[in-house]
Amino acid sequence: MLGTLLLLPVLIMSINNSKKASPSQLLKVRIGYIPILDCSQIYVAKQQNYFSQNELDVELVPLSSGPAIIQALSSGAIDIGFANLATIVFYEQTSPRLNRLSGGTRMDKYYSEAGLVVLTDSGIEKIADLKGKTIAVNSRRNIVDLAVLKAIKSARLSANDITLVEIPFKDMETAIRAKRIDAATLPEPFLSVALKGSGLRNLGDHFAIAFGELYSTGYYALPNSRIITPEVIRKYDLAIAKATSDLNNPTDKTYEAISAVTKLPPDILKSSGKPEYVINVPEIAYEKMKTWLKEEKLLGN
Repeated sequence: MLGTLLLLPVLIMSINNSKKASPSQLLKVRIGYIPILDCSQIYVAKQQNYFSQNELDVELVPLSSGPAIIQALSSGAIDIGFANLATIVFYEQTSPRLNRLSGGTRMDKYYSEAGLVVLTDSGIEKIADLKGKTIAVNSRRNIVDLAVLKAIKSARLSANDITLVEIPFKDMETAIRAKRIDAATLPEPFLSVALKGSGLRNLGDHFAIAFGELYSTGYYALPNSRIITPEVIRKYDLAIAKATSDLNNPTDKTYEAISAVTKLPPDILKSSGKPEYVINVPEIAYEKMKTWLKEEKLLGN
């Protein structure tokens, strides 16, 4: 009897361990992302092992923009893609509707995580001063250039009054300090890092100026994917739900998880602006995006 009791904890531990998937049992899933704080849900889900607890072996694949991610998704280079809603609207004009997965961001004046940055000695004090200037966006035909076009409207400027150029977010600070551009559309964490140095000023959040409030990003998969099946989506959704809960009530471990991917100190991450992390992006948000794109003549009828 005593021997049986002594063996009982060992048997329970053996049973519990048998429920954990071994590395060989995990399904490999590649997620394309942009290295910005909008993607913190997948950072936390990976670093806190929420993906692996749901039998997913996730590889994070950094890319420069939403259009680059959608191209990689279409070619099969990744299985899930992070993208802004404008990119999705453009894609779905000529391609089948993508599967909407859990995760995404919402922004307003309280949840602000981007800024239109200029040199302090540039003479640019307000949005109206951008007339005749060159502004960097990470990609054309996406949510960033849409935000810029709508923001300058508030100062009675038009698309003809500015020049938009494509530069990856990671290279924008160098470009503006070298005076190759006049303004940079920096998201977090690039915004906080840039403003920690001297000589730069934030004119304001171009998204807040342009939209007031919007759902900005989400995660997507091809409808005919052999890898991203309904069961895989269910497991992915469970992991994202746990990560989203962490981000809405962050602890030191949450910031350490983000830091492990971004390579930025937790102190900078704690002081950075952040979007609201959401489980689902409502379908009406895509309809609003279509309307905004049509207003700026970026999307046909």
